[in-house]
Amino acid sequence: MDEVELAQTIRDYIKLLYKAEYTGLIRVDKLNPGYRCVLGIPSYMVQTSFAIDCETDDEFLKYVYEELRVRNYVRQEVYRVLRNSETREE
Repeated sequence: MDEVELAQTIRDYIKLLYKAEYTGLIRVDKLNPGYRCVLGIPSYMVQTSFAIDCETDDEFLKYVYEELRVRNYVRQEVYRVLRNSETREE
């Protein structure tokens, strides 16, 4: 499989596990040796990546499936704090 097919398989895994259509970033890089997967979770600017040193596409896909199953990215919450220069004491 090439990187595009691997990314589509990962999208299918997300749909199967989370019952959701993921439209964000998925990038698969074939390394020498191993694979790396980059997900745009929680956002495309703050990406999540994981890698494995394996020989075959099937080993890599099994690893990705287990990572997605265990980590449960759908339930991840992200908070943003904004600071303003206005000070107010009550």
